[in-house]
Amino acid sequence: SAAHHSVHATPSSKVKGVYYEHEPATLIPRRGKLVRDLHNKGLSPDFIQLVVNLGLVDVHTAYEANVPESAFESLVDNSLVVRPNPAPGTSKVKPQTADSSEDEVHESEVAYVDTFKRLLDSLSSSTTIATLPPDYRKTLYVCKDNQTKRVQGSELKPDLALYREENSTRDISRVQILFEAKQHMNEETAYKKYLGQFADYALEIWKTQPLRTFVPLLMLLGCNLYLAVFTRRGYYTTTIGQVMCQRTSDLTSCRDDVLPAIRTLWFLLTLPPSNIGQLNTSIHSFNYVDIKSIAGQAVLEVVPFPSDSSIEVGSRIPQSIPIVGRCAHLFKARYGNMDVVLKISSTPINRLPEGAIYEVLATKDDDSNPRVSGIPRVHSSGILANNIDGYRVEYVLMKDCGTTVVKYFDELRASKLPAADIVREARKCVESVMETLAQARHVSVLHRDLSPGNIAIKGGRTYVIDWGYAKLLCPPSEPLDVVIFKHLDKNNDSFKTDLASRWGLDWDKVMSKETNKDPFTGTSMYMSTQMLLQVKRRSIFNDIESVFYVILDALSTRDRSASAEDSPPGFAFFASNITAFTRIGLLGCDRLCFADFGVKTDGSQALEDMLCGMHRFLFFSGDRYIGGYLRDEYERQFDRVAAASFMNAATIQLLDGEGDAVKPAPNSPQRCGPEYLAPNAPEQPVASSSRPHMELQMPVHRDSTIGDSSSSDDGENTRPLKNVANVLDSPTPRASQNRGRGRAIVAQKLAPRTLAPRTRGVAKPRAQARSAASTTSSTLRASNSEPGNDATILSGGVAEGGSRRVTTRSSSLLSASSVKRSREGEPDTTTGRRLKHKKPSSQMDVDST
Repeated sequence: SAAHHSVHATPSSKVKGVYYEHEPATLIPRRGKLVRDLHNKGLSPDFIQLVVNLGLVDVHTAYEANVPESAFESLVDNSLVVRPNPAPGTSKVKPQTADSSEDEVHESEVAYVDTFKRLLDSLSSSTTIATLPPDYRKTLYVCKDNQTKRVQGSELKPDLALYREENSTRDISRVQILFEAKQHMNEETAYKKYLGQFADYALEIWKTQPLRTFVPLLMLLGCNLYLAVFTRRGYYTTTIGQVMCQRTSDLTSCRDDVLPAIRTLWFLLTLPPSNIGQLNTSIHSFNYVDIKSIAGQAVLEVVPFPSDSSIEVGSRIPQSIPIVGRCAHLFKARYGNMDVVLKISSTPINRLPEGAIYEVLATKDDDSNPRVSGIPRVHSSGILANNIDGYRVEYVLMKDCGTTVVKYFDELRASKLPAADIVREARKCVESVMETLAQARHVSVLHRDLSPGNIAIKGGRTYVIDWGYAKLLCPPSEPLDVVIFKHLDKNNDSFKTDLASRWGLDWDKVMSKETNKDPFTGTSMYMSTQMLLQVKRRSIFNDIESVFYVILDALSTRDRSASAEDSPPGFAFFASNITAFTRIGLLGCDRLCFADFGVKTDGSQALEDMLCGMHRFLFFSGDRYIGGYLRDEYERQFDRVAAASFMNAATIQLLDGEGDAVKPAPNSPQRCGPEYLAPNAPEQPVASSSRPHMELQMPVHRDSTIGDSSSSDDGENTRPLKNVANVLDSPTPRASQNRGRGRAIVAQKLAPRTLAPRTRGVAKPRAQARSAASTTSSTLRASNSEPGNDATILSGGVAEGGSRRVTTRSSSLLSASSVKRSREGEPDTTTGRRLKHKKPSSQMDVDST
């Protein structure tokens, strides 16, 4: 970070060969993130293959047939492709010093930019090119030099920006092609060095041009021209060829290379905007648009005056746009006399369009009522462009559903509404969302992207929106057609065929993709624990867990702009696996700790009951905490009693008995709860309405690294021992490096060795301790496949040769009964000895690894 600050400390600096002037301090980290996002997403095909991928085969074939190479011979013969010396004082690079040689000035990038501009002017004014067919006589674009000035409306300073000639306003939202010249002669190293810069250019265009399908960038490395194309799938880089020479004497030798390269360049410059990734160049400045269907595909047209079918488009709703993958642009609009939202999004072609999902959700029942309530009314939807490098552009015109759930409750608190009324609103919101999700599950649809931005409230009604990541379920126990359409239409085959034909889908390919590869979708902060740990199995419980985090966020008073270090631990997102295991730890106690998520209940029993009911429903099976199981494809159990605290009767009826949603994991060993902590204790009865408190009080040394110590009534430092269910299986760094040795070390720390008398003397040799660790590791590996062995290991100690003395960091794990007996001074049934508490020693003489 110090290096980043020093970069921007002076008005002009040169960073990694790129010159910036007064650039923002976030520039370098931002571009570094873009490079990481594009990792393994780049291809380098030849130009013909790139034309195929972009769907321009017919256009290129027609060009090849009508434009010969001979049309560009005059440019080469007149030495118009020879690069001249740069004009004094016009270099965009760092100014040369007084002792700079003439060659250093000659190699500045401004010379290449000037030569390229002269080449474009010569192509536009060539008399030979003027004799070509009308479509190829003139370029449709004009260039603007931005070497020393940013593109209007952005922070970018490309060398040249190409606009349509008729555009009077030339800002970032109207850019068609960008051009950048570099002195590097090596293609491979140049792409590695400048990929972040080019990706930054492309991302800015994605953000400001909602109808963009791909972004082309021209890069001149020395005398060779390259083309980089950014699509929603990734990026392509290909070679156009040598378009200029260093000196006139080189013309003869490079003539055969220059002519085909200039011919290819002219092909790009004569393409209309619709063929270089811009479906409509006026979309950014429209007031009224009309959407029509032509040949089965929707076409968005800008109209000068309103009509009955036109849409008055207003302000843009802020959305985060990634460099690759699915993205969406939202606009507030008016349709007739209604407030609506126009959504334009790029989605993969092997997924169901959002409009098709809404069509499934909006089907009528026998009484002509929608089977799924709580979804917005859709006025119109369709496909604007299909299969542009594996992505489509679609639109949905739907009802404006108001404000997001987080903003709604922030406004309620700001209005000084009584706490009881806010609690009632929260309960009403959660019940409504649960009912919508249950109804969608009843027609075999999972949302898979619940977040604060996808739950909206307007006029006291709650809506679940943004079904673009939704999935049609296919349980293996029933045929595909029967499961998906059993609630929709009596003629299932007809409905499926009609839906596929209306949306231009390959139905078998789409359903095969969803069945064989369930994508990890959603908003990371609100993903369920299983999704954060990349468990491939999806169910309605994952959506319900996302709603749990959303409502906690809506009711919290945390600063949402704060960093992860300054956020409550429940919303401190560092990485997916770290967040998952942190939440498993936080949610392991019997009663939800609201402060961990920044929630203040202010003594509201109704609010506590609702949140704790959701907590128990999601993370407990009877009296047992199931957090440790969520690393695997565990099937949660439907708890009717806990569900009643946040679901209405209709929702419970829909979800109770829904296939895999209510089946617990068969014959799975229970690793949580009192039975796990105290293997020798008698089995506790399972109660559905209440749970015993499952915290154990253990002595804690003040320098302990686990938790914070607190002072108890008897003057002894104690802390609750929580969430020890998965200590053996927790993926610690040491265990990941050496699983056997790491598990052995953990087993030594957890074994109840305080039951044995302490001895003093010299510690056993390191080799002997390692031998014991190896023996314990072998025991652990041999017991992995047998149920209950983890509990046996915890209760049975470790092999001989372990460390002789245990302090706070290696404190033994006692059963609940042993702890109680040791405090009361009663004999322990396992050893017959009377236990006494001793103050933990501050000395650590174990051989800690």
